[in-house]
Amino acid sequence: MRAKQNVEEFFNCLFVFMKLSPRKYLGDAAQKLNFASSSKWLAIVSAIALIYYGGAKVGIAIALPIPPGNITAVWLPSAIAWIAILRRGYNIFPGIWIADFLASFPGFFDGTHDPLQSLAVCSVASFAPLIEAVLGTRLIRRFLPIAAPFASAKSVLIFVLIVAICTGLNATIGVTTICLGGFSPWRNYGFLWLTFWTGNAITLLVFLPLLLVWQRVSPIRWQSRKWMEALLLLSLLIGIGKLAFSANYPVQYMMLPCLWWAAFRFGQHGATLAIVLVSSLALWGTVNGTSSFVRASLNESLILLQSFMGVVSVSTLLFSALLVERQEAEIGLTVANETLELRVEERTLALTKTNEILQLEIAEREQAEMALRHSEVNNTKLITSLQQQTMTLERTLQDLKNAQAQLIQTEKMSSLGQMVAGVAHEINNPVSFIYGNILYATEHSQALLKLIELYRQEYINTTPSIQQLTEEIELDFLIEDLPKVLSSMKIGAERIREIVLTLRNFSRLDEADMKAVNIHEGIDSTLIILQSRLKPKGDWREIQIVKQYGNLPAVECYAGQLNQVLMNILNNAIDALISQYQRTEGFMPTIAIATELVDSQWVKIKIKDNGIGISSSAQKRIFDPFFTTKPVGQGTGLGLSISYQIVTEKHGGHLKCVSEPGKGTEFVIQLPVTQKVLAAQSAGQPQGV
Repeated sequence: MRAKQNVEEFFNCLFVFMKLSPRKYLGDAAQKLNFASSSKWLAIVSAIALIYYGGAKVGIAIALPIPPGNITAVWLPSAIAWIAILRRGYNIFPGIWIADFLASFPGFFDGTHDPLQSLAVCSVASFAPLIEAVLGTRLIRRFLPIAAPFASAKSVLIFVLIVAICTGLNATIGVTTICLGGFSPWRNYGFLWLTFWTGNAITLLVFLPLLLVWQRVSPIRWQSRKWMEALLLLSLLIGIGKLAFSANYPVQYMMLPCLWWAAFRFGQHGATLAIVLVSSLALWGTVNGTSSFVRASLNESLILLQSFMGVVSVSTLLFSALLVERQEAEIGLTVANETLELRVEERTLALTKTNEILQLEIAEREQAEMALRHSEVNNTKLITSLQQQTMTLERTLQDLKNAQAQLIQTEKMSSLGQMVAGVAHEINNPVSFIYGNILYATEHSQALLKLIELYRQEYINTTPSIQQLTEEIELDFLIEDLPKVLSSMKIGAERIREIVLTLRNFSRLDEADMKAVNIHEGIDSTLIILQSRLKPKGDWREIQIVKQYGNLPAVECYAGQLNQVLMNILNNAIDALISQYQRTEGFMPTIAIATELVDSQWVKIKIKDNGIGISSSAQKRIFDPFFTTKPVGQGTGLGLSISYQIVTEKHGGHLKCVSEPGKGTEFVIQLPVTQKVLAAQSAGQPQGV
């Protein structure tokens, strides 16, 4: 009955604050509130004090009788003080101090201490929550964006660190004051400090994110399907909560997928609301003795409850922050792609206009040439000169076409490299954080397992409750499986780091100059970039990659440009396999990649597919600019032309196409190992490819 009265008193105070602070609940209309009016300021301070006092009463009502007094799992006034200062500023601190003083007053004036001493200790101790709230809000304004405080995993971790520091300061000031005043012996200092700290910290981690995120709420325009999904999620949370916290079934951590569901489908607003709902169910069940956290020791029950609330809050906030980061990255990639397409269109239009102007000039030159031929038939030198000028202009036009093609392709590959490098960099930071802590997690788990094994050896005759719990949690299986789980996590983290390294190798943004590189790394990086096209989709089978790598030395080349060549050839091979698959039933698409060292001075790369092949007439023009065998809209005819220029002109190598219709196509690339070899053999030719 007393707990019910305290809850009603809290909500009555909240109703008063809603009427006096419409900015929080009724929009921006109250932003013009004039604090110069002392009556309004006094009303707001009084309302905050009442809400703070009501929250304290609720905390006292749900406290557990743990010696040396009653200990509450959550202390709602902490979250109320933080959000009040964040929303109203530092000038409302008298309300917080007065409310804390009044809430703490009965505990200090117990008749066993001098009244003046009790008054002094209570007054000083009441400053601790105020200092915590002022410092915490100042750090939040300094290090977190108020508009989106949990927009990244880094922001969530900073928030957790701020809460841990500020609540630790509060606990230090409060407990030290109590012990100095003689209200508790110094031997209880550590226990009291931990109790103060965990209660305040867990409260802020659970309830403050809800108050911060729900400051800005967009109008809800859900369709009926979304409402049904929300009701289903709420039903699952309540159902699992009833099993875990009313029927005493140990299924509380089954609520984590539901919390992640709330974050994925309903954003951070739904996630924070679900965190508060789950924590409230756990708190209510523990206080009433029906929760799966209830143990013979109330202190153990309190620790299990607070650990669960902390894990639920931090893990859900981190998951929702990662989702927000992913959404922002997708938006950024979309904008970058649209910008790139616009730039390519603009440059293509400019080059087209230049091409038209040159064509007009060529036409004018031809007309002048014809006129000179008719007028000066005998002037052979002049005719020859005009012919040379015409040939020069034609070569210039061809060079411009080639430059246009190479510029478009270079822009695309440059943007792709920048995007891949950026994605690799962003993934590398959280993966490094996870990978760096797996070793410590493994060492700590091994130490805990050794301690458990030592306990089992030293205390053979355990109590029935310990034996029952050992059987319920399958302790032997956990001891055997935990190292395997950590090993799997380590292998997964190492695999992600390898993929990130591969993406960075493909981008090669820092390798504009020619240098010696590993050809096999470039091939593997290109295959990873094309992984989405190689995997099966629908009725399309997975393309089999057959690698036959030889023992190659490092090759001097422009790594980024060579990756571009490999990308163009492999893309064409995939397109050919798709065409063959559509024509042939039961077709097994395959790409064979082989490398070998030729005469210790040259390396050879062979890329062969079993696609539709290329006719002999098309092979003669395969490296011409703007020539393509693909349908209209599916190819520009630029890739192989640019690849041929990169291999032959930039690297002094050879690029050859060998194909027969219906039997596939093979591209052979031959490159000198070093440019010194190329200079030494400039008078001759390398071995045939």
